[in-house]
Amino acid sequence: MWRLLFPAARALAFFVIPVRVEGAEHLPRSGPYLLVSNHVSWIDPPWLEFVVARPIRYLAKRELFSVPILGWILTQSGVFSLERDSPDRAALRKALAFLANGEIVGIFPEGHRSLAAKLLRARPGVALIARRSGVPVIPVAFIGTDVAKFGRFWRRDVTIRFGEPFLATDLVGQDEQALTDGIMRRIAAMLPPERRGAYG
Repeated sequence: MWRLLFPAARALAFFVIPVRVEGAEHLPRSGPYLLVSNHVSWIDPPWLEFVVARPIRYLAKRELFSVPILGWILTQSGVFSLERDSPDRAALRKALAFLANGEIVGIFPEGHRSLAAKLLRARPGVALIARRSGVPVIPVAFIGTDVAKFGRFWRRDVTIRFGEPFLATDLVGQDEQALTDGIMRRIAAMLPPERRGAYG
């Protein structure tokens, strides 16, 4: 299904919303890696997949799976649920299994969209996945997707920036929160100063 629908959906998306992609050369053509991004709009996940052009396994908060239609779409898209407010070992095991299978996992460590389009303090789960999997981590910065009304998306410029891949061992930090903050600072460095929020 992904192979059938993806090309048409991608072409339509690029027509409706012009996107400037920077740093695409940092994306491996094959093999597993972890995409870690800021989150300012509901269109961030599909846009990331349109640009990467490979299926991405996302973590999403468990409450979304109980929403009619949306829950079905998430399940069919290969998204897996995450309990946000407590350690979720099942989600961690799934993420590690997908990466071990050569897939891409996408994470928005802030836990939910930032309505002010500024970085929020991230949750430490991403550090556990990065450390235990040992796969490359690629920071991603979305700029310009923070408009909620469909009509205002038309012909709106959007920038998606990919940073250089790195390993969890490249960052200094003894605990998960320190490691997570190090990852988020790499995302912040790709954002305008006024969007860096907790990592400004």
